Amino acid sequence: DVNVLVVDTEMYSNTGGQQSKATPVGASVKYAMGGKQQTKKQLGEIFMTYEHVYVASVCLSNQTQLLQALVEADRYNGPSFIVAYAPCIQQQVRPDGLTDMFDECRYAVDSGYWPLYRYNPDLIVRGINPFILDSKKLRKEVTSFLKREGRFINLKKAHPEIADDLFHKMNTDVHHRIELMLNRASGYKAFASKEEATVQVLFASETGTAQRLARDFSDACTLSHGADAMDDVDVDDINGRITVFFIATCGQGSMPQNGKAFYDSLCRRTEPFDEGTSFSVMGLGDSSYYFFCKAAKNVESAMLKLGAKCLLPMGVGDDSCEDGMEGGLHQWLDKVWPSLELKPPEEVPHIDPVQMMFSNRAILPEKLDTRSVAQYFDSVNAVSVPILNITHLSETGHNRDFLAFNIDIGGTLSYEVGDALEIFPTNDEERVAEFLHSYSSDFDERTVVKLNHAFGINGEISLGSLFCNVLDVFGKPTMHFLQQLATFEADEDKRKTMLDVDNLKKMSVEKGVTFADLLLQYKSAHPPLPALLAMIPPMKARAYSIASAPSASPNSVELCILIDTYWVEEGGIRFGLTCDMLRKMHPGDHLRCRIKPGSMEPPSHDQQVVCVGIGSGLAPHMGFLRERVHAVTVLGKEVATFSLYFGNRFERREFLYSDELKKYAVEHSSWFKLHTAFSRDTIGKKVYVQDLVAITDDAFVNLFSNPGMLYVCGNRNLPQPLRDSLKTCYQRLCTDGNHNAEAVVEDLFVHGRAQQEVW
Repeated sequence: DVNVLVVDTEMYSNTGGQQSKATPVGASVKYAMGGKQQTKKQLGEIFMTYEHVYVASVCLSNQTQLLQALVEADRYNGPSFIVAYAPCIQQQVRPDGLTDMFDECRYAVDSGYWPLYRYNPDLIVRGINPFILDSKKLRKEVTSFLKREGRFINLKKAHPEIADDLFHKMNTDVHHRIELMLNRASGYKAFASKEEATVQVLFASETGTAQRLARDFSDACTLSHGADAMDDVDVDDINGRITVFFIATCGQGSMPQNGKAFYDSLCRRTEPFDEGTSFSVMGLGDSSYYFFCKAAKNVESAMLKLGAKCLLPMGVGDDSCEDGMEGGLHQWLDKVWPSLELKPPEEVPHIDPVQMMFSNRAILPEKLDTRSVAQYFDSVNAVSVPILNITHLSETGHNRDFLAFNIDIGGTLSYEVGDALEIFPTNDEERVAEFLHSYSSDFDERTVVKLNHAFGINGEISLGSLFCNVLDVFGKPTMHFLQQLATFEADEDKRKTMLDVDNLKKMSVEKGVTFADLLLQYKSAHPPLPALLAMIPPMKARAYSIASAPSASPNSVELCILIDTYWVEEGGIRFGLTCDMLRKMHPGDHLRCRIKPGSMEPPSHDQQVVCVGIGSGLAPHMGFLRERVHAVTVLGKEVATFSLYFGNRFERREFLYSDELKKYAVEHSSWFKLHTAFSRDTIGKKVYVQDLVAITDDAFVNLFSNPGMLYVCGNRNLPQPLRDSLKTCYQRLCTDGNHNAEAVVEDLFVHGRAQQEVW
């Protein structure tokens, strides 16, 4: 498992710039002043012939592809070989030398001089083409690249005829090489040419997620030739064809870099598309951001304006949903296959079994078991911290239990105002033991296995500890899990039931099924233990916003937590995994935690602030407020105005931190204003926090008349009505003639003056 990075300067840079086998044809360098006659030796393509070596060609101009290649090479269990283009001073880059490094790299890639690709042998065993060409479209002529470097310019000046011949040879070689790579990249589909494919799959991806999903979809779609970056095709190429888009959103609603040129061309186009042009869009994003899936929405709108037919409404993959983007993706896939008149592909999921062996030990000493559990938590950077105290913030006996946890982090963790604390849940020991006994007679919670660096553990651990601390066996199962489980089921009728998406949805609503429930229900499938450990995902840490301020409480954090419950038809009330653990804990108990940087940038003391929070969404606002109170009372600083809008259902039962907030409202009335709305207390008409924002002046004064900050925290039903209320407030008080409230409110988000955390 050796990883090699070759930094290719295309000459002997450390001895004065002599020619080498890496020097390209036509370059005028030492020992080849008349221009090198032979073509360059392509190391990456040589290593690909071994077929068991991970190979990539990378360049700074595409940092997403560069990072993806490095991560894949590190994960690959075998030799990896990455070649990186690295201009050196001897190339005499014009006009600005090596300060123009990024543009130099961009010209090299866009002209085809330095193609970007990845060859991943892991894909072969999954029946997927291992060769991925990441730069398919030549956007510039090779000569435009050659004219930027003295090593080529000098030959043109000294020997123009020789230079013309060699440059022509390079141009031919580049186009021939790209053609070969394009053929290799599409080699697993039975199309004589790309034009024979009736479905075109395009992606715009910033981090690689949209690209991966597009390529997975293309591999599964029998009508698709492959997946391309949007910028690798012309708008005319989709005219008269079916196109499926996978589009991420980056920054403040921006299009990813590899989709910008295509989208600009789409917007400039005035001629309608031909009949038969149809499309579907899968948008990826995070609904906690104002510009959720904006890039995908923009493409859908532009296609419709040009007369293209939309096959089905845009699919949405939302990272902030409980199921992540996969939930929305599978809902969209269920509809897209029929719209393409295709039978959904029978998925045979790839399972990488966990590397493990059964130990000869009958029982593992507790000390060794604890040490292995610590290895896992060390691998996820979680530390053990004690609970100092737990306070009920809501009325005792009320059906919604809000708790304040005060946790000692002295000497182990440090945090900033606005950060969150991620808590790792654990499964109940008795419940784990009961499941293991019911599932198999071959092993139980005492069985000892030896792991080879799986889950960060290298050594022996009991199955009880593994299932209690690592595996989410009582979590909500996905369709992907059932597809994996079905590969071990011999009975065709059972397999059909397992692969029925509607059946899983029904069981989730009626019974709230877990991974454990499905494993027991379909016990005959019974995957081997190494596969089972790979199929059950690790438990995810749950993030809770910190309600304390580090300036006032540097050695402890306070969390405001609503104990999460949900209803299932055949089981009544159920508790979320982490909340079920927390509700049973007492002062002195320990939690496994880590700090997660906050998604909202905290305000400075001289910035006006408007905070809007509902329920436990009050937590980060309490952190901001306590930080400001400490600055005034302890440090003697002057601070700008701070308006807090807090809402919940009942004032008597759910006015969180009521005594503290009322005290601040009196003692710091010169700069702090408190507005509360309790929706279930008003008979006939419910009043929400957004209603108060619309009828009070604070938002206009602090946000529209001054460059203040808006912070929003609550469930996903809050942001849109709040934005409507902000527009109402602006329109009510604006006197300067600018009544474009939509643009004014959007400007808050564009310039980062409005930030939100929603779930």
